[in-house]
Amino acid sequence: MPRGQTVECVCEECRGVFLVRPYRIRRGRVRFCSVSCGTKHRNRVDNPARREDVRAKISANHANVSGRNNPMFGRGGELAPGFIDGRNSISGDTWRKIALTKKEPVCEICGARPKGRQLHVHHRDKDRSCNSLSNLQILCATCHNTAAHPRMRDGMGRYEKEVPSVADRN
Repeated sequence: MPRGQTVECVCEECRGVFLVRPYRIRRGRVRFCSVSCGTKHRNRVDNPARREDVRAKISANHANVSGRNNPMFGRGGELAPGFIDGRNSISGDTWRKIALTKKEPVCEICGARPKGRQLHVHHRDKDRSCNSLSNLQILCATCHNTAAHPRMRDGMGRYEKEVPSVADRN
């Protein structure tokens, strides 16, 4: 056979005709037209999870959490544990999640009700390791940057350093 010729073969899975080089036939590795057809065939024929003894072993080792056995069953939307202002999960640090789930989403200085990441959580004593609910304060972005952390600006308008707040001076 001249170099570069191909031979027609039939796929064992999809029964489609495909072309293959003769050296692959001599090696005996021509059964499927593609990797996906080979995978489908192995999953259908050789899949261990379809054997009864393997299925029984899988069932014995895994808890049934389908339907009503699922601890989150019926707790979607507003009933879900992390739900707040239209989101089901709160991004950020643990103390941010604690404050936003336990406190009302209102700025404690100006009373604004911003949405999403515009709600900041401020540590009143400025110690990020003290995450008690009484130390966490919910603020809008404006109040957090002006009232909670007042800073001096240089001639170019850049922040220089933090000015002691009124509460710290007394």
